Amino acid sequence: MKPWSVILISAFILAVCGAPAQAQQLINKNINVGGTNRSYLVYLPVNFDPAEYMPAMFFFHGGGGTANGGIYECDFRPLANAERFIAVYPQAIDSTSGNNSWDCLGDYHGGIDEMGFMSAMIGALASDYNIDTQRVYASVYSLGGSIVYDMAAYLPDQVAVIAPVAANMWEWTLSDVNWTTPIACVHILGTNDFYAPYNGNAYSISTSAQNAHFVALNGAETTPTSENLGGNITRYTWAAGEACHGHQHYVRQGGGHDEPSDYPNGPEWIWDYASQYSLDGLIECVGGCEGDFNGDGTRDVNDILTAIGAFGNGDGGDIDGDGDTDVSDILALLGLFGQDC
Repeated sequence: MKPWSVILISAFILAVCGAPAQAQQLINKNINVGGTNRSYLVYLPVNFDPAEYMPAMFFFHGGGGTANGGIYECDFRPLANAERFIAVYPQAIDSTSGNNSWDCLGDYHGGIDEMGFMSAMIGALASDYNIDTQRVYASVYSLGGSIVYDMAAYLPDQVAVIAPVAANMWEWTLSDVNWTTPIACVHILGTNDFYAPYNGNAYSISTSAQNAHFVALNGAETTPTSENLGGNITRYTWAAGEACHGHQHYVRQGGGHDEPSDYPNGPEWIWDYASQYSLDGLIECVGGCEGDFNGDGTRDVNDILTAIGAFGNGDGGDIDGDGDTDVSDILALLGLFGQDC
């Protein structure tokens, strides 16, 4: 056996068997953005180790809400433990949109730099917890939904996927931006949502127009596949084309202003779609391969640490396709170690 294999196997045994279990953590964070103090919650999964180089999933609470409340609108904590990512819940402040509401009613005329806030949080998370900045995702509920559309418009070089729930894009977000950079989107909406009308209104575009926008922007296949998921819910998926970016939409017939957690598997649907992407597009499309968990084109120490972190907790390091990360996956990864994709 090669010397480096012995070292890595020893490190794996020590990490899995010898290290004490670490509890998951919910941490209050503060950051100054242009002279304004902002706050957010960071959820670190069980046995967190910054060497794992995890993705980050942001969830922006609904208008008038709180970061703590956002956890219950869309609880990513169990998934973060199983799939190995950091969940982030930012806190809105008073704005022209309302109390504790994101300033997203057109060009941030309330003077609140929400895009600067997002960029600052990404930078802080990279510094504090070594997140994978190629795999940052942003989901949201209700009024906050408009803020992730702005991220798609203004921060496509920092956010890989947006996942708005019970929201449609403001008309001016579509018309005021020269959209050129593909960005994947998974969208969930009920047909009877009063606050986010499925067919749009004077301020927001219709769901069909939104789907057409992202399909065209991403160069996705123009004909979607559809799946009836039960409960009056249908999932439409526009497969990625040559640009390696697709689009997905869930519609609940008769559904109202439903939170992600109101759906049978809302948080899982969001994570399952988003986690396939890096900034460059679908990981398997842009050069990801077996054992390259962070999509950087090689199987290296970061991939070993990701698999170790997922060991016994989920499929985050699964190579053999059995739905779990176990010894066989670690040994398979050691056999690929150092090989480029």
